Amino acid sequence: MQPDHENARDPATTHAMQCAAHWLSVLSDENCTDAERQQFLLWLRASGQHVDEFLKLSRLDALLNRRELWPEHSVADLVARAKASNDSNVAVLNTSPDVAVTRPERKVVRWPMAAAAAFVFVAAGLIAGRSEIERWLAPEYVTAVGEQRSITLEDGSVVELNSRSHLRAHFQDDLRAIELLEGEAIFRVSKDPNRPFRVRTGATDIVAVGTAFNVKASDSRTVVTVLEGRVRVNQREAAQRSATATAKAVSEFELAVGDQLILARAQPAVRVSLRDTENVTSWTERRLIFEDTALSTAAAEFARYSSRTIRIEDPAVGGRKINGVFDATDPASLAEFLSGDETLDVRSDADGWIVSAR
Repeated sequence: MQPDHENARDPATTHAMQCAAHWLSVLSDENCTDAERQQFLLWLRASGQHVDEFLKLSRLDALLNRRELWPEHSVADLVARAKASNDSNVAVLNTSPDVAVTRPERKVVRWPMAAAAAFVFVAAGLIAGRSEIERWLAPEYVTAVGEQRSITLEDGSVVELNSRSHLRAHFQDDLRAIELLEGEAIFRVSKDPNRPFRVRTGATDIVAVGTAFNVKASDSRTVVTVLEGRVRVNQREAAQRSATATAKAVSEFELAVGDQLILARAQPAVRVSLRDTENVTSWTERRLIFEDTALSTAAAEFARYSSRTIRIEDPAVGGRKINGVFDATDPASLAEFLSGDETLDVRSDADGWIVSAR
């Protein structure tokens, strides 16, 4: 005798299965609204079990791809076949109308069209599995030009997010992980020895327990500066080039207060010891401090805070070093500073300033 799968489940699981089947039906409706899709996302975010049960419906894809089942057969035929199946993952079709979200009765959509509509909506999750849908659902924080935000994460850690930055947060019972996709942030980590706090930027992993550090990430490089405590930095790109012990030593770094590590693609890591970290964190006060900084780098920093930019036409000019303290929101101050150099020509236009050699 086959086990009774439905009776073996606890009420919460049964209810989650019913809701998952209901939401597949809602999303399959050709008249599904944006508000309903938003409700669906809220339902998914409410529980990992909701994600699990909805992903199980991907098993229907294999069933529906057996073309002899349709279009000759109706939805009722498919439901009957599913009920007769011993596959507990297909049993989600055996549902009652008592689900978390109620809605007016709508016309039945044939299952091939219904499945296609639903699978298009959740394509990334259903194709790549739970890890991709979890990434899709992970909270994201984005700052615009000139915007800065202070974010308290669910574990109590605080992130100071700089202008033009983008991060994604992943939290589970055994995981605290942040993806800094672009920009700059200071992480003040809440202590939890059982869940190390991880920050990933490109090919770099930063691990801490209870500490504070600044991370600046771009397409070409990552700069990590420790403000408090200690962190471990792993350069995955270097580790992947070789599995030898020597390569491991080169690809992993232990950093203490004042240490800064610069990791660039296809370049050896550069580790420096800073006398203080004021220059690194001055952006929190909207100050830019330049000490022997390339002009092109300084111009790029100002571009984070203003839509009016300083463009350097000559690479040789861009390589010149400058020193000074500037208001990050006032690129005109840098343009005025440069116009005092008799070897440079500074012209203004609608987009900002153009700097070239005389």
